[in-house]
Amino acid sequence: MPNKKKDSIDVNIIDRPYEDKKVGKRFVGRDGKAPSCIYKHKTYAAGSIIKNRNGSETICSENGTWQNKT
Repeated sequence: MPNKKKDSIDVNIIDRPYEDKKVGKRFVGRDGKAPSCIYKHKTYAAGSIIKNRNGSETICSENGTWQNKT
């Protein structure tokens, strides 16, 4: 029988060298139910931000894709 447990996901700021910093104190939802994106084999909630080396930022959108922040 497959594992049906879904991990909780949070909004994070991902800073180099890939350190996750949780934003807020509550989880956003469950993996598979809340909008989320995958980065480095980990699930991040919509609103999570990757801070790139060149100073730009990439944000996890509500449709589950990473978008350049403008």
